[in-house]
Amino acid sequence: MIFRSNFRYVHGEKDRILEGISLGPDAKLEWHQRYPDADYPFLVKRMSWSWFSAEIVRIQPTELGYRAKGEAAYLALHDFVRSDGETTINGGSRSTLTDIRDKLTFVPIGSSVEGWNRFEGRMSSVFAVHLAPPASDHSASDISKVPPSLYFEDSNLKATLQKLQSVLDGSGIDDHAYAETLGLLLLWELRRAADPKYSQSNPVRGGLTAPQLRRIKEFVDAHISKGIGISELAGLVGLSQFHFIRAFKHSVGLSPYQYVLSKRISVAKELLSKRDLSIADVALAVGFSPSYSPEGA
Repeated sequence: MIFRSNFRYVHGEKDRILEGISLGPDAKLEWHQRYPDADYPFLVKRMSWSWFSAEIVRIQPTELGYRAKGEAAYLALHDFVRSDGETTINGGSRSTLTDIRDKLTFVPIGSSVEGWNRFEGRMSSVFAVHLAPPASDHSASDISKVPPSLYFEDSNLKATLQKLQSVLDGSGIDDHAYAETLGLLLLWELRRAADPKYSQSNPVRGGLTAPQLRRIKEFVDAHISKGIGISELAGLVGLSQFHFIRAFKHSVGLSPYQYVLSKRISVAKELLSKRDLSIADVALAVGFSPSYSPEGA
């Protein structure tokens, strides 16, 4: 089940339609609330980055119909038990599975998912990612050949989705480079799930040149107090995000996110030792939000 975070109400004589505002190329989702007098049953939070967005929807007991189709790919992690309902992808095989906790759904570009759910007795939730992979890295980020899949399990994808979900709910790391790294990891893991030999066919091909590495380090030093995205760093040296991450780690021994984090911690220690600044002031000076917690990716 895929969802949107922005909704507008359309009142009719019989039904209430919750229609998703488009995000990305022609992305569209419609929720059909089966009982028009029911209260608005959603709690929604959404964040977006350069080429993907993520959103968490928590749903109170209600009964909904839904449909999603668009020129975008979706990956969703479900946490609900429905007392009744059914779901189909591309109008094909029908699933009436009731316990959908920890199950995943993937809907590639050009496919659709639809169905209805009856939620009872507990708060339900769906966490979904809307993926529009960088066109500059077609070979590495192309997920067009990954088939649609309904209510499957994959421990790697689940773990990465949970880390990205923690960014939204405030319990994880609120850092642009960290979130973009997780988004790229989802693309790789989708390819890996569809073709277990994929990782073996994409070896690392060398590192950055000395001028490229110097340009990256100078940029990080100059923008240490701001959000630094993987897309920005890759653009500085004319590489795709996938190739940049591999080349940078080959040269430095750290991922770009880990390097930026280490620089921020280093500068923060220096500021704390030399200046009469509060911890909050230092955190802002090196680009940490007040809720930031430097855990590993």
